[in-house]
Amino acid sequence: MNIAVVEDSRREAEELIRFLEQFGKKHGCDLRISYYMNGEDFLASLGKNDYTAVFLDIFLGKMSGMEAAGRLWEYNPQCQIIFLTSSREHIRQAFQVHCFDYIDKKDFTCERIFEVMEDLRRKLPSLNRYLEFVSGNRSVRLPMNKIQHVLSDNNYTVFVMEDGKEYRYRIPFGNILELMEPAENFLNCNRGVLLNMNDIVKEEADVYVMKSGQRFPIRRLDRALIKDRYHQYQFAKLEEM
Repeated sequence: MNIAVVEDSRREAEELIRFLEQFGKKHGCDLRISYYMNGEDFLASLGKNDYTAVFLDIFLGKMSGMEAAGRLWEYNPQCQIIFLTSSREHIRQAFQVHCFDYIDKKDFTCERIFEVMEDLRRKLPSLNRYLEFVSGNRSVRLPMNKIQHVLSDNNYTVFVMEDGKEYRYRIPFGNILELMEPAENFLNCNRGVLLNMNDIVKEEADVYVMKSGQRFPIRRLDRALIKDRYHQYQFAKLEEM
């Protein structure tokens, strides 16, 4: 996820970046963070960077955050804006330009930043096109629609792609489950098993059969709920056709 921080207070910017880095480390997200002290430098960077989100101070000096937001949307209307403000009087103004969220600097905490980042991760469809995480010192980016199934292997997670290729990374399966939760087409059918429902060709009494021919058991404890979720997904696909 490509993020810009536009804040004329270096101390506050460094604190925000530290919180963002902590979020990325905790959730295995690959966050690329750029910092700018004014709106002019930020806008000049738009030709080189395609930002997913920008944390934008409303008070920036010559160019206000509101003006920078307007110029940003002319260039990239998909970028999500989170305004930073020390005055609650400007909250209504922030929402008038349809920002994603705002952060009152009086509530500038790690918990608040994590809350905003969770909302971004869950609510932006574009973020679900790729699975991004960090394994060791390596940044990983996998296309979600190419993943057929995901398997737990102790402290590692194995990704099997639709072409049969396998990728094994040192990251707990639980972290991957959390990252992939916003993607509606993945089903946790058993412990340590996550299936792309688009690649399921048959549901048997206690097994899912994949396009590749592999068979995965359906957890007995909540089997009815798992099957119901799969059926609802298939019905939703039919309604879209």
